[in-house]
Amino acid sequence: MASTSETRDYGNFKLLKAFPIKHAPVSIAKWRSEKTGLTVVLGSHQAPITNGYFVIASEIFDDTGRPHTLEHLIFLGSKRYPYKGVLDQLANRAGSDGTNAWTEDDHTAYTIATTGSEGFLKMIPIFVDHILHPTITDAGFVTEVYYINDAGEDAGVVYSEIQASENTAPDLMALEGQRTLYSPTSAYRSQTGGLMHKLRVLTAQHIRDYHAKYYKPYNLCLVIDGAVPIPELFKVLNDEVDPMILAQNSSQPIPPPDWKRPFVDSPSALPISIPKSIVKVVDFMDDDESVGELAINFLGPPPTDHLTKLALSILNNYLTESATSPLSKEFIEIPKPLCTAFSFLPSDRVNRNKITIFIYDVPMRRLEQIEGLFKAKLKNIVEKEGIDMDRMQRILKRDERRLSDYMESFVTSVLSKAIIGDFLYGDKDGADLPMAFNDFENYATLRAYSADQWTALLDKYFVSAPSVTIIGRPSTALSEMIKKEEKERIAKRKEELGEEKLRQLGQKLEKAKKESEIPPPKDMITEFPITNPNGLTWIPVETAINNAKSDIVRSDTGHLQKHIDSDASTLPYQVHFSHVKSNFVVMAVLFDTIDVPAHLKPYFTLFQNSLFSTRVKRADGTILSHEEVVDQLQDLTVFQSADFHFEDNFAEVFVVTLQASKDQYEEIVPWMRDLITGSMFDKDRLAVIVAELVQELPNEKRDGGTIATAWAEHLAYNSQKSSSQNCNILNRLTFIPQLKEMLENDPEEVIMRMEELRQHLLNFSKMRISIQGDILSLREPRSVLARSFIRVPEARTLDPLATSRQTLTELGKNPAKKCIVIPMPAIEGSYANFLSVGPVGYTHPDLPALQLTASVLNATESYLWKSIRGSGLAYGANVLLYPEAGLVGFDVYGSPNAVLAFEAAGKIIRGLVDGSVELDQDLVDGAKSMMTYTYARRSGTLLNAAANSFLNEALKGLGKNADQELLKQIPNITLQQVRDIIAKYFSPLFEAKSSIGALSVSTSKLVEVEEGLRKLGYETERKDLPVLKGDNDSQDGSDIDMDGSESESGDGR
Repeated sequence: MASTSETRDYGNFKLLKAFPIKHAPVSIAKWRSEKTGLTVVLGSHQAPITNGYFVIASEIFDDTGRPHTLEHLIFLGSKRYPYKGVLDQLANRAGSDGTNAWTEDDHTAYTIATTGSEGFLKMIPIFVDHILHPTITDAGFVTEVYYINDAGEDAGVVYSEIQASENTAPDLMALEGQRTLYSPTSAYRSQTGGLMHKLRVLTAQHIRDYHAKYYKPYNLCLVIDGAVPIPELFKVLNDEVDPMILAQNSSQPIPPPDWKRPFVDSPSALPISIPKSIVKVVDFMDDDESVGELAINFLGPPPTDHLTKLALSILNNYLTESATSPLSKEFIEIPKPLCTAFSFLPSDRVNRNKITIFIYDVPMRRLEQIEGLFKAKLKNIVEKEGIDMDRMQRILKRDERRLSDYMESFVTSVLSKAIIGDFLYGDKDGADLPMAFNDFENYATLRAYSADQWTALLDKYFVSAPSVTIIGRPSTALSEMIKKEEKERIAKRKEELGEEKLRQLGQKLEKAKKESEIPPPKDMITEFPITNPNGLTWIPVETAINNAKSDIVRSDTGHLQKHIDSDASTLPYQVHFSHVKSNFVVMAVLFDTIDVPAHLKPYFTLFQNSLFSTRVKRADGTILSHEEVVDQLQDLTVFQSADFHFEDNFAEVFVVTLQASKDQYEEIVPWMRDLITGSMFDKDRLAVIVAELVQELPNEKRDGGTIATAWAEHLAYNSQKSSSQNCNILNRLTFIPQLKEMLENDPEEVIMRMEELRQHLLNFSKMRISIQGDILSLREPRSVLARSFIRVPEARTLDPLATSRQTLTELGKNPAKKCIVIPMPAIEGSYANFLSVGPVGYTHPDLPALQLTASVLNATESYLWKSIRGSGLAYGANVLLYPEAGLVGFDVYGSPNAVLAFEAAGKIIRGLVDGSVELDQDLVDGAKSMMTYTYARRSGTLLNAAANSFLNEALKGLGKNADQELLKQIPNITLQQVRDIIAKYFSPLFEAKSSIGALSVSTSKLVEVEEGLRKLGYETERKDLPVLKGDNDSQDGSDIDMDGSESESGDGR
């Protein structure tokens, strides 16, 4: 961590506030330039990654989406770098995976993260130039924001993004809530992303005017965290950034006397109130009308009242977190759930924060009742039940442990959220900033709260407070209406424009694309130095191994191995230890499921969802109720999970994970044993869990990207062989409702299957254990396992780890011609996923060059970006690598027509192969540097580094430093090798004869997409998703219309 003694004035930049964060190795300091008003806040801590969030307070009083559209245009060039793509190419060379941004209701944040700080410091003046002095050209507006193509259809990157979200339940409900809660004089009323009908009349000049008003240096805050040398940071700011700003604004006082701080000094700051509770209903598109959702909006405390904000967060956890919370027990953990989840979302606002309570997956017949039931329950807690103070104290302790974990594993998110909020609403000179990091002291205050204080808080903000409730109701009729209106609107426009005008619009687009794609001078890129990967500081990890019988996994032979070997107990199974200086310890038990019989594989969904919330028989014979299990695990852990994959690898491995404070290692080991071996399955508890799973299905199947990917995987992987495939959405849509019926009619059959599944998991020739954390501080790391984990009667040879390659279908092994098309009334636009043959395994000689080539193709402002996103054909597209299965992939998301995006990608790939498109050495060099960041980020926190060492050493068999070794090979890969990889692996991906795929699409584009795929040579098959009908109050026992899952030929019917 940089020394706090370095926090002083530097040139123009005067120190406003500096302080260490208690209980974490981080110090915070805030400066502001006297000459430009630019604000800088630095969070100093040791880390291999430097993060930057460059924040503008962006206020808008209409729905044109100017903050959002401007966010997109910022990246297209600046005064000093007036070329599209320069910013991201230079960011790649600086050791980053590119720049990014987001737009919220009250700010826009531009982000960059680099390996180390050297490249980051070089990027600051370039990024600030783009933010404060962008080009904002008419051509850039056409391609990036909105245009009409020669078919009379609307397109553009921003337009595609909004089209994909505007008519979804979350967006429609949020907008209606904003409209109802805030007055017309408030910017919080606006849709900052923009609405489609407003985007269609927006111009580049509108956006220039907005930039001129709000994008000022005194309205910009640079939020930076990492191991940044403070003197070097301010040398860049004083010598480069401030002079660059002053060159554009030398005569203007900073800030001018008439400057109004957004939100704080604007009409948005007028006092707000909710005179009386109000309920509104919003319809959203879906052909499944079985469940809806609610958003209940309340007014909270001021944004700088951090104690009350934390208290309300704790109250939220008390009410909703875990199966034993008051709201969960009343609404979810019942045979016929009234909903499947609650969530509390606080949003900072200038006077009083907004608190939104979301209630998900509510049966249709309960939609208009559940708000009253919810409020009645809260009132009952205030007036009768009171607060269970034992539970509250446990919640406080767990929340404090979790914050400690976040400060170790997610520190950049913690810092940026607090600093951005303070910049927007806190004292501009930093007086409020320390209070934003006072959580540990606030926990101490809250531990002293009485039950009456907690109920008073609940009463003040929720029970006695009026609210604005928005009910989201699914509607098949709305889907049909929007489809019909859109078709009529486009037809009318085409008629009005005529063929000649449409031809001119096509020419306008082509001209804009040519203008936007003028390449920068070569030396603008090459003169920027490439980050040296040898300068990266990796988090040190030491490993040790307790090998299984005949096992030969090798680890370090240093202090840790000696520490393990000195622990007298030996174990008859493999245990891998990864030592890092963490405050926490992680135990992960991995079960290879490849040999689990096919008839049991579907039960994994129920097994993983019940593991932490059923009765458990402890080793001493004590039987704990499911409530006791939930509460005791909450008291012990900061994290628990049961799922497939380890770090996104090894799809057939079922992983059970517990994380706790390092001094609780001896407690999590016996808990892991008893969860795996002692869980008790009874029909009533399983019925409650399954009822909730059934009710979640309608919402899950509204995601176009998830559905396209699931169907592509369904073609590639055999669910008779693959356990993980049995847990994907397509299998769950059929099996979970069947499971509900089985529990009603033959519960003993289900329980027997669950017990069978457990016995198949307990095959010790297929079990591996990973212990991660401060192992050297554990007195008996191996003896604890010998005493308290599962007793293994005899040592067994460890079987080789199964891979997803073993579960491929014939189409997966030899992809050709097949493409599934899924019509989805719940979406506008389309999503696609295609697969083809790739290299098999983590040691394949082509893999380093393949990974580099994927980085080249996927880089921001590289080939796919320019040909697809840059042309407005989709919000995004990427090539994907699956070496475990021996596949490569391509996905498209947020596209008006994913077939056109797929065609454009194929054209650019073929051009790179035949030489008609130049393979740019500068882009390849940038991708090499970007890979350094990718791998550094993968091991960027203590526990991530530990997990990655286990993955590389014990699972992949490559050695713990495999990532570093791979990065040493990257600089030597040539242009010709990259071109050869494109020809060998990626070109076949865009040929029907050598690929398979799936595409989800709005019903209005269904026929057009099917025709497009057939022209490309694919044999299309239409698959309708099952229609879930009724709700949990239905009495006919039928929850799903299985006829809806029958396939239909893709003949356009």
